[in-house]
Formats: sequence, C-alpha cells, structure tokens
Amino acid sequence: MYPLFESIRVEGGNVHLLQYHQKRLERSYLYMFKKKCAWQLNSMIPELPKERSYKLRFLYNKDRFTFELLPYTSRKIECLKLIEIDSYSYDHKFTDRSGLDNAYKLRGDCDDVLLTKNGFLTDTSYCNILLFDGTKWVTPEKPLFEGVQREFLIDQQRVIPMQIHVNDLSDFISFQLVNALNPFEENQFEAVGGIV
Repeated sequence: MYPLFESIRVEGGNVHLLQYHQKRLERSYLYMFKKKCAWQLNSMIPELPKERSYKLRFLYNKDRFTFELLPYTSRKIECLKLIEIDSYSYDHKFTDRSGLDNAYKLRGDCDDVLLTKNGFLTDTSYCNILLFDGTKWVTPEKPLFEGVQREFLIDQQRVIPMQIHVNDLSDFISFQLVNALNPFEENQFEAVGGIV
C-alpha cells in the first residue's frame, strides 16, 4: 500500500534533519511517480511527545500518506559479517526490504552484516558505516543507500566519502554505524576487528 517511507528521529519533541528527509522524499517521489511531490514535511508533522526518543515513520504512495510513531532504542552493534551482494540495489527507502532482510539472515553469530559489491564496502542492513583511521572518518563512496545522517556529515565535512575495499579494512582502527535515528558520536565506536 505504501511503497516508500522515511524514518525520522524525534527527541524531546524535536525532529532531526527534516530538510534532508524532505529532499529525499522529493527525489524518491519524482523517481517513483514521475511528478513533483507537493508535500512539505515541516507543515505535516503531527504533535509529538516531549519525553524520550521516537522513530516517526512517514509512509507514502502517490496520493496518500500516514505517520507512525514508535518508541526507539538503538541497538549495540559490535560484530559485522561481510556479505557480498553482487547486483542488488536499494537506491530509495522502499518498504520492501526483502533483499536486505535476506542478507541480514546470513549474519551468523554477528550482530549485523556489512554488505559489499565487488569487494567494496557499501552499508549494513540498516545503517551507513563510518571508518576511522586514527586521523579522519571516512564512509564508502558508493553506499547501497545514501542516508540522511551520512549526507549531513559529508555536508559538514566531518566525514569523507571514498572507495573502501575489504582489503583496506586493516588501514582502519574503528567503525561507527549511523542513520537518521543513530547520529554520529565522536567517542562512540567499535574496533574494526569486529568485522569478519
């Protein structure tokens, strides 16, 4: 019914990165429905609770939309299993995540998967990855999905996009996973040794 969605971080009653969600909504709507999107998220957001953190899901099709508000607690990810995905693509935030879900099932004893295409890093099943080499944070140049948090960090010049092959992992000491609901935190990271 709703082929596309946005997941928006709500904290203390405030929405985060709304202008980035708006840009992605407009891109995806134009791609999917071949016309300009008239919706403006900033004038559509429902009243939000002031306590704790939430995931606000905006689900939509060509003519209709709905909001869902869900309590949110981030998961701790320490171990990632490398999985090659070949030609699979997920360029827009589709509600059909079957390809990602199938890859996630291959994680074994790890917390999540780190997907690769032709040996180059893309994303995990639900986050963009950042890697730290002791001096700078970088992110795969061609992710499976260009998340709003990733885009924001690149715009702020806090993260540099670059091609990262699995053979380059030894050049890095730690990683962090980010998405709309999990912002970048300078001092919160996991050892690259957790990527297997």
